[in-house]
Amino acid sequence: MFLILLLFLGLSPSPAQERQGAFIAETEDEDGDLVIIMETDWISMRLMPALGSTVSSFVFRPTQNEILEVVQPKNLKAGGGLLQDNVWEQDWRFQELRGKWYDYQITKSGPDEVQVVFETKLEGWINAKDSGIKSKLLEDLKIRRTVTLRQGTPYFLFDVEFINEGQFTKLPLYWAHNSCRIDITAPDHVFRPCARGINHLPGRGDEYVYDFNHGWSACVAPSRREGVVYLMDYDYLSFLYNCATFTEEWVYDNVLVLKNRPVKTRIYIIPTMGLEKIDHATEYFIVQLQAARPDGQLRLTYRVTSSYEKARKITFVPELVHDLLGPEGKTEVLPTLEFTELGIEPQIGESTFAGQSSDPIVIRTRAFIDLADGQQVTREFEHFHVGDYSLGANVRKDMRTPVRLLARRRQSPFIPTPSEHLEVNRKDFHVFGLFGANSRVLHLEDAIRAIPKADLEAGYHPGFLAPSTGLTDFPYDYDRLFNFRVLVFNNSIFDVARHVGMSILANYLERGGGLVYGGGENTFGQTRQDASHELYGYLPFESTRIQKNVVPLKVSRPEHPIFQGIDTSTLPYAYYVHKPVPKGGLPAEPKVLMQAGGDPFIVEYAPKPGQRILLVLALPFGDPQEHTDKPIFYDWPGWQKLYAQVVRYAGFDL
Repeated sequence: MFLILLLFLGLSPSPAQERQGAFIAETEDEDGDLVIIMETDWISMRLMPALGSTVSSFVFRPTQNEILEVVQPKNLKAGGGLLQDNVWEQDWRFQELRGKWYDYQITKSGPDEVQVVFETKLEGWINAKDSGIKSKLLEDLKIRRTVTLRQGTPYFLFDVEFINEGQFTKLPLYWAHNSCRIDITAPDHVFRPCARGINHLPGRGDEYVYDFNHGWSACVAPSRREGVVYLMDYDYLSFLYNCATFTEEWVYDNVLVLKNRPVKTRIYIIPTMGLEKIDHATEYFIVQLQAARPDGQLRLTYRVTSSYEKARKITFVPELVHDLLGPEGKTEVLPTLEFTELGIEPQIGESTFAGQSSDPIVIRTRAFIDLADGQQVTREFEHFHVGDYSLGANVRKDMRTPVRLLARRRQSPFIPTPSEHLEVNRKDFHVFGLFGANSRVLHLEDAIRAIPKADLEAGYHPGFLAPSTGLTDFPYDYDRLFNFRVLVFNNSIFDVARHVGMSILANYLERGGGLVYGGGENTFGQTRQDASHELYGYLPFESTRIQKNVVPLKVSRPEHPIFQGIDTSTLPYAYYVHKPVPKGGLPAEPKVLMQAGGDPFIVEYAPKPGQRILLVLALPFGDPQEHTDKPIFYDWPGWQKLYAQVVRYAGFDL
């Protein structure tokens, strides 16, 4: 308390006490490396331009605890430091941004505010620097980082701007990496919000959190009651991640950077005091919520501190949702709590319920926030309290089904819309192919290039979502996309194009764009996918198993245009087949044009008139040397012509 009193009296216990207000300077550290030092009465920090402008030293001055010293940010393969730029398409240890020099300019020098702007440009490598493979979705993408400290505020701002200096739209999977140690004598704890409740490590939490339901995460040392809260843009999140409790990370999805539309996002870094854990964070408050049952009553204790936006008064209205294991939960409104003029030290409020309730319970808190200008805004969060529930987690007796999923707001990233009069170009025969693993075994690119006057552009990817790999190209620009007559996906789920990309692609198909969708080990539920997205409505199958089965191909509809001019008197074999499960309630009946044994091999599907979707369920598995009397389909002389005519038909050329 004496230290905090000194700060509020305008005194500083550090050697920099002669400085007035916020301070910034270029200096050298003990190794002779250039650092930018930034200080206010609350925070002292250093950033290194030669280390990707990473925060290499951070002290929250009320605690005088240096949280980066033991993680050694200069050891690049250890990953220490705050706010390190990464892209998920590259291995974090060997990527081009690791240890890269960032140009910088000091743009504000105090005394009310200090600020420095850093810049770099991506070359676009996939997997590692100088790997030999680049992604057009990354190269010529400028990252601009603006770090701001304001006098009198116990937090700092980190603005990231993505600027497209290339020809076409970019879509990086931006990844912010942080590693610190708040308590070097005991493990720190990390807290992430998700639909099942707070995901907590160490403990039963998961390192990857995909069902996040708010845009924050936190690292806390319970024994010291110190922590760091990170607030980020919820609409761009793909997942939250922690490597045990040593890092605090999140990956941004859908950062669609148009040629003339930079993307800006802001990250707030807020140190905390007096809290042992974090149960929710907003721009107006940070809260720790504890539930206990002394004397048979349920008592809720809120510890609340300030965030980065000031509020005159905050009123909490707790609601108890109990009897969750019964047919219907019951809701009780509890006494309200008021907090005024929140600061860095927590204010404590309690609300009790004397009635009968059994664990587990959900505590829903509505916050009414009165601002200094007279406006009122609201925020709401839910907390799953396990308590004495025998299974010890948000799960029912089957050990799979949650007792209750907490509210999860739908993300709303920027999704452009095509102009009203934009149409698919059917004068030319331009094809874009997205080829996953094993596609070249099937000779698909050769088949497409054999189409008269056809032009093929291609993007490559393993076919599923994976770290350290990336999609090499995709036409996210509508003008470019609608110039393609047909899109070919092979052994690649739609999710590879990301949520925004799938929405863009749905607009293309809605206006009659052609699609050839190939099977494979990544498709139809074989890998994790957002099956709820409208784009998957263009596929008639729910899921499929892959089964080894050496069977001949046979034509089901010989009159169909894809078979014209092809000798089908002697047909080849497939060694593995898809066993698809059709969806119910389809708007149109799929037509099986060719079979592998008794299973579909080529299928036509038109969800509505004017659309042509062809599915080619070709699997490249099996060894032709084991079946010399049963030649495999992709070595059959008519295969490439057949596939080319499938593509032509999807493009209304047959």
